[in-house]
Parts: sequence; C-alpha cells; structure tokens
Amino acid sequence: MKKIISSLLLATAFLLVTLNVASARDCHTVYGGGEVCENGDLSLDKKIFNPKANEYWDNIAASSYTFAPEQEVKFRLRIKNVSDVKTNKVRLIDDFARLVDYMFYLGADGKEYPVEFKDNELKFIFDTVDPDEEITVYFTARFKGKNELPAGTTCITNKAKVYSRPDDVSDSDYASFCVKSDGAAIITESTPDTGFDLSTVLLLEAVALAGVGAFALGKSKKFSK
Repeated sequence: MKKIISSLLLATAFLLVTLNVASARDCHTVYGGGEVCENGDLSLDKKIFNPKANEYWDNIAASSYTFAPEQEVKFRLRIKNVSDVKTNKVRLIDDFARLVDYMFYLGADGKEYPVEFKDNELKFIFDTVDPDEEITVYFTARFKGKNELPAGTTCITNKAKVYSRPDDVSDSDYASFCVKSDGAAIITESTPDTGFDLSTVLLLEAVALAGVGAFALGKSKKFSK
C-alpha cells in the first residue's frame, strides 16, 4: 500500500514539474509578485509575382520585367513563428498608402483568416500561430490607366509589417517593382491669357517669318547686281 502511495506521489510530483516546465516557456514570475507571459516572435517574407518568370520574386527590377497600365499585380505574404512559444493576436499589415497613387486594391485570399481593407491599410488577423508554423496569404492590385500614371518608368516600393504584440513590430519586409507608361498627351483648347487663339498666334508667327525671309532675299539680290 505504501509503495502504491509513494508511486502516486512521485507521479503527481513529476506531472507538476512537467507542467511547470512546459508553462515556463510562456510565462514567468517577476520580482514583487505577478507573472509575465512571453509571446512568440515572427518572421515575414513579402514577394511579388513576376509574370515573365512565372514565379514570386523578392523584388522585380525594370530590367527584368516592367508592368503596364491596368495590369494586375499579385503579392504573397508569408509569416512564420520562429520562437518556441505560441503567438497570439497576430496582425499582418500591408501599407497600401504607398501604392494608392498608382494602383487600386482588388482583393485578398486569406482563406479562413479575417481580412480588412481600411484607410489604405490591408490587415490580416491571426488568433494564434504555433511554434514553427507558417501562414501564407495573398492579395491583388491593379495599376491605374496610363492617363493617371506618370509618363516613363516609375518604380515603387511596398512595405508590410507583422506584429506579435500590440505595438511591437516583429518583422517587416519590402517588395519593389516598376511600371512603364507612355503617358497621355494633354490637348487644351482654351485661349491664352492674351485673348488670342493659339492657332491664330502660330499663323501670324509663320507669316512674319515668311516676310522676313522675303525681305532678306530681296536685299541679297540687290547687293549682287
């Protein structure tokens, strides 16, 4: 009987120690009482799809591929818990304010994860991310028309951040890419400030130049005689 009781006591003690060790990775007591719980750290990998290479790249230089007006652009965001503790209340935020002058947000594929697009921020919410767990989400945008883009080649950098704590950025990453637009020719029919019609001004200039040329030619003939 004593052996059974001793065995039970040892098993109970072992179980308590095991539970304490397991929970010690998450929380620990602090001086003066109380407990502080750790939250896991996260890494972030942001990529952009290169249609020419048919794969996601970290950055796409203009020499490799240049997007065109009204073309869709696909982005991939991958987070990973690189710690040995579970991470709670994770927020992944893409700063679309850097893109809004050039692109429209179309939508996101977050599977079962809540997605919110508000105030030019794209936000994914994850309740928990286990140690070594990876989560990948996607979103798509489209370039504006050539009338709304700067003429020539414009390169843009888009930034994303992942938070493992309310106000502490765990990691951030960028994706750079370029768009080329011929630009739109701006034709105005408004009259100049002088009140003259632009076509009339050009015609008068042409007549004046022709008169000067005729006068110079006449002088030349006179001197040559």
